Amino acid sequence: MKDIAVKPTFLKRHGSTIGFLIGMVLLGFLAQFQWVGNSIILLYAIIALWRKIPAKITFVAALLALAMVPIAILAANWLVAQNFAAYAFSLFVFGIVIMTVDLQRELSKKK
Repeated sequence: MKDIAVKPTFLKRHGSTIGFLIGMVLLGFLAQFQWVGNSIILLYAIIALWRKIPAKITFVAALLALAMVPIAILAANWLVAQNFAAYAFSLFVFGIVIMTVDLQRELSKKK
């Protein structure tokens, strides 16, 4: 019998990242202090650089944070809307940093 290589499912490959992002969103609603959310985003950026998480996941998280702004405005929670706008900006910045580091890694492999 031949051994069939089973490709891991999307959830097994990215489950911890998705769980972390969902936790970040929940913490954003629970934490009324922007420094808490920015600390979590900084921790995520460090983990993303260390674990070589693709930059596109960070950009998706930034878009999700940006999508939370009108939801918070509709809920008349201006502080949360302001926080998510700042989180989206931070995630976009860290996404660019992660993408730059990824490009540097690719260039060093080619040499």
